[in-house]
Parts: sequence; C-alpha cells; structure tokens
Amino acid sequence: MDTAALQRALIALDYPLPRFGADGDFGGETRSAMQAFQRAVGLPVTAKPDAATIAGLREALAKQQRPLAIDRAKFFAHLRSGAAPMFGKSLSPGQVRGIEGILDAFAVTGDGRDKTLAYGLATARREVGSGMVPVREGFKRTDAEARAYVLRNFKDRGYAEPVGPWGHVYYGRGIVQLTWLANYEREGFADDPDKALEPEFAAELMFKGLLDGRWNGKGQGLAHYLPTGGPDDLKNARRTVNLTDHWEEIAGFYRQFMAAIGAATS
Repeated sequence: MDTAALQRALIALDYPLPRFGADGDFGGETRSAMQAFQRAVGLPVTAKPDAATIAGLREALAKQQRPLAIDRAKFFAHLRSGAAPMFGKSLSPGQVRGIEGILDAFAVTGDGRDKTLAYGLATARREVGSGMVPVREGFKRTDAEARAYVLRNFKDRGYAEPVGPWGHVYYGRGIVQLTWLANYEREGFADDPDKALEPEFAAELMFKGLLDGRWNGKGQGLAHYLPTGGPDDLKNARRTVNLTDHWEEIAGFYRQFMAAIGAATS
C-alpha cells in the first residue's frame, strides 16, 4: 500500500486529512491520523505503516465496504412515488436500465456506503439528465453526429480530430464524460471508446473517479467530503468531478437519492 492509498484508506475510515488530503506525502498530518487509527484499534502507536497497521487498515476497510442490501423494488417504488420530484411519478424502461447499471456497478466498484451510492446517482442525474444513461458529447445519438458536433463547436480543444491507430475521435462519452486519447488509454479501452456508453461500465468508471479523487487535483476522493460519521460538505464534494459547478442542484438530487436508499434498506 503506497502512501496515497494509505491516506485514502485513513480518510475513508473517518480519519480526516483536512489540509492536504491524499497527496502522497507522509507528513505530520498523516502521522497523526495513523496514530489515531492505531490507538483506536489497539495497535502500538508508532505512526509507522508497518505490516500490522496495513493489515488493520485493510480489515477495517473490508468491514466498512459491505454491499448495501438494497431492496430494488422498494427503491424504484420510492422514485416513482412522487417523493423524488427529479423523476416525477414515473420511470421509463430506459431510465430503469440506466439506474440498474449504476446499482450494479456500485456493487462491483463502490465502497458499500449509502452516501457514495447516492452521490454517484446524483452526479449521473446532473451529468446525463433524467435519462440516467451514458451519453455522447452534445447528447448526440451517433458517432458521426458527435464528431460533427465537436468539430463544429470545439475544434480548438484539440480532441475534435481522429487520432491514434484506430481513427477514433476521443470526445466525451459516458456519465462523467471521458475525453482525450490519453485518458481512454489509461482506462484500457482506447480501441473501443463507445464502451463508455455501456451503463454498468460507465458507472464503474464514475465510481472509481469519485472514490480515488483522480479528477480532483488534490487526490481527495468522496469520503473526504462525505465522511461516514461526519457532516456532508456537498459544495466541495463536487470537486471530485468538476470544481463546484452545479453543486446545489446535485445536492438536491443527492438528498432525494439518500431518501430512496433509506426507504429501500429499512
């Protein structure tokens, strides 16, 4: 476990690093958090990432990351009840498929926390609209339409032209849209960028980014802003995707999804 991973584990377990987050630097803030963890679980308080401490962190994370036992019938019934105005009183089959993809992805790549699932669903509701399915940039239906759209509107951004050995244009695709060839290569599907349009796969990418802070700049994932045992910082939670734009709208969606999850887990 490298330093950044260790820091993310401490943050996820509610040992915050408020000044620097998961910056990969084993400084005083990280040592203090590690001492607090060691003290809490009965380990020698050394502030060193020894084998026993790493094993303790992994065990604590495993206990925390038990899947949410969501009754999906109750979950969708709540969303259709009018208690979640973001969807009115009905859901189309397409909306259900999109939400199911997010629920399935969370079971694979999530952290087992209701806050993370709710925020992922809220992020999707903002990024792709009420349809809840991955989209191409500009909400275009086909690759040809999306290529024409980015060439017409965003030629100066540098990703409007075909690049790489496969002749694809790496415009935004997905839920939290992935752009640029290098990012598709890093995620391992540059040869088939439309894979980001598959609901479960797109949601897995979203949750990975929300959790490890890869889009944040500070490496601070969602647990830093929405700690399990602490108050939610919904404004800055948006930094896990895109600064703080639209944070209040997403916060409203988040609260509605938290209520739906509560209705489906009680």
